[in-house]
Amino acid sequence: MKIFKITEPVFKTEPLFVIDCSFDQFTRYMKKSYHCPTGENLGQSGQMFTFSKAPWRVVWVEKNKFVLLHEIFHLVTRICQDKGVPIISQMEHGCGDETAAYLYEFFARRALKRIK
Repeated sequence: MKIFKITEPVFKTEPLFVIDCSFDQFTRYMKKSYHCPTGENLGQSGQMFTFSKAPWRVVWVEKNKFVLLHEIFHLVTRICQDKGVPIISQMEHGCGDETAAYLYEFFARRALKRIK
């Protein structure tokens, strides 16, 4: 099991990543360490969780790097929603989806570096 946080300074977020473990192992860890119930697994091999207390956002992935990237996309959309940053392909004025793209790249690079 690999457990790490990635501190993102622009939006001041620090999601927790729990990688390379079963959902049962993840659930036990979250209950013991944070007293956060995770619900039940519906057969997925990764999920992005939002909790009402710290650690707020948690990405769990069983093994697959592609699933990790998929869950990071969900993480980015939630952070953008929280901060009022629209994800729009084209805008007359402004950056459209560029903020989300940079945020995705930031988390993806750091997470992949941590698990290699």
